[in-house]
Amino acid sequence: MITNCIVVGLDDSATARAAHRWAAAHAHATGKDLRAVHVLDWPIGLNASAVKSGTRLRVPKQDVAEPYWRGIHRVFDDTSSPPGSILQFAQGDVGDVLVRLSTNADLLVVGTREPVRSHRYLAGSVSHYCISHASCPVVTVPEQLPNPQHDLSDQSTRRHDFAVAAAS
Repeated sequence: MITNCIVVGLDDSATARAAHRWAAAHAHATGKDLRAVHVLDWPIGLNASAVKSGTRLRVPKQDVAEPYWRGIHRVFDDTSSPPGSILQFAQGDVGDVLVRLSTNADLLVVGTREPVRSHRYLAGSVSHYCISHASCPVVTVPEQLPNPQHDLSDQSTRRHDFAVAAAS
């Protein structure tokens, strides 16, 4: 069982990367260990000889296809995690696996694609499942949006021009 640490769900999505960055910074600040968990979507990512249905809270390295393992490790290594941080592979329903692995954790961190300001989460989403079922506190982290000052898109320029005109 995972204890006295922060658990973060990790995949190659922008929201999961943002959650990992947030969790790593929080782990650095609090002195907690960090465990990033990548949940395999059966049978994607598994070696043919290791394909097993059902939930496995720990999938050994030899069961994960080498290119897939390297790819997720690159995602993990992109963020400066505290010393002793671990990347763990698991298999099953993502929400269920993260909730089960975080039972004795200090915190569970997940990325979300859902609007944060509305405080409503879609039933069936991983973030909703974790918030509804985890026994530890859950932090949901949205994808980091582009900095509007550096966004040179036409829409951003119009918003900036409108704001400047309104302020004048």
